Amino acid sequence: MLVKMKPDQFRMIPDSVPSPEEMSMSSKKFPQLLSLFVLVSLLNGCSEKPADGAAAGPPGGGRPPARVYVEIAEVQQVTPRTIVTGTVIPKRTSMVASGADGKVNKLLVREGDTVEEGQELSILNQVTTDLGISEAEQVLEMRKQEWEELNNGSRPEEISKAIADVGAAKSAVDAALIRLNRQRELEQNQAVNQDELDNAIERAETTRQLYEAARAQAILVQKGPRAEQVKQAEASFLAQQQQMEYLKAEKGKRTTTAPFRGIIVSEHTQDGEWLSKGDSVVTVSDLLDEVYIIANIDQLEIQNVRPGTEVDVEINAPGKKQWKGTVESIIPRSQWKSGSRTFPVKVIVKNEVIEVAGKKQPRLSEGMYARVTFTGEQKEALLVPKDSVIRSENGSRVVTVLPGEKPGLGTAKLVMIREGIAFGDFIEVLDSELQPGDTIVTEGAERLTPFQSVQIAQPAVGEQAPPASQEKKSGPDSEESD
Repeated sequence: MLVKMKPDQFRMIPDSVPSPEEMSMSSKKFPQLLSLFVLVSLLNGCSEKPADGAAAGPPGGGRPPARVYVEIAEVQQVTPRTIVTGTVIPKRTSMVASGADGKVNKLLVREGDTVEEGQELSILNQVTTDLGISEAEQVLEMRKQEWEELNNGSRPEEISKAIADVGAAKSAVDAALIRLNRQRELEQNQAVNQDELDNAIERAETTRQLYEAARAQAILVQKGPRAEQVKQAEASFLAQQQQMEYLKAEKGKRTTTAPFRGIIVSEHTQDGEWLSKGDSVVTVSDLLDEVYIIANIDQLEIQNVRPGTEVDVEINAPGKKQWKGTVESIIPRSQWKSGSRTFPVKVIVKNEVIEVAGKKQPRLSEGMYARVTFTGEQKEALLVPKDSVIRSENGSRVVTVLPGEKPGLGTAKLVMIREGIAFGDFIEVLDSELQPGDTIVTEGAERLTPFQSVQIAQPAVGEQAPPASQEKKSGPDSEESD
């Protein structure tokens, strides 16, 4: 309890310092003096009248009503809006990598260059590759000729030669038989020795075998190569052809090309540098005719995002700030493992090209900061002023005023609420016993206790309740926090 004292009550300090004996005697009288001092002070305080304009307590004493400002909870038609921050990124970005091991002979592009689809970006050393391809080409030609030779069959000259060989062999057989018959006639007359007869027999048999061989060879020549031989030659040719294609493909890996029409935004190697298979050469971004804005939206407000709808976008680009975008998709995955419950939303924005110092460049560039406003469907909502909401670790609540016996007087009642979306200076109330038309305390609610008497204050002319705080927006509030 605060005790009010009059100025003359402070004149208790003596003009001179007492002696030890006097101090000893005073200490014995101190409890009596202290009791008398407190009694006099209380009597003087209770006899004072309250200041002019102060609220008088209830008859018979007690705590006076707390003075509060109030507003009425209302149901209104609202359009939910969610503002989130995002980042401008290209629709397509590719980090072009080397397809083989080797030394960079030539890096053909530089950062900022515009490239066409399929344009060469870098070339590795490929001397050994070219030699291998040249050798494979010669072998391929040889395999081709062998297959064509067998596939075409025997030539007429070969057939004629085979027939002539048969005739010659037949003539040799006939001559050998004549000689053999002569030797046998001489044998009957006992005019020949045995060696000459044996030689004639052997000669006749040899010529007969040669004749049979010539006939068989003539038949083979006339029929041509076997089908199996033709198939083998064909298979050998095709295998060599595939080897050629493989070597050319390997050569292609030693030359990197642009996957699409775009701009070189980063170089990762230089002439003479060694690259392993998979090492980065350059990064290519598309020409930014259209860009994506990736904005993360909270799970509680994702109902305000509808794919295919138009949204307002704010980007501080050269010469332009306000843009229009279209919601393309909601990526159905949050970083929940790290505690995030926000979902990436892809908004597509058509870019514009400007000319700076005689060179064309897009207004929107990768990495720019953006603010996207998503608009939900119109609905009815029970609204209370932002200043009326009291937040604590136990939840959010408001204080309502139950009508009293006299106008302007009432009783405080605490009501727990679940907050919804903010609409300007008002908050949507969800899942609460609060009803439309209830009187809500907007100033002074923090100091109220349940069932405390309150007096509703009417603002004087020109007086206003404290201004409501600005609407809370999802995401960072500044470009630096993005």
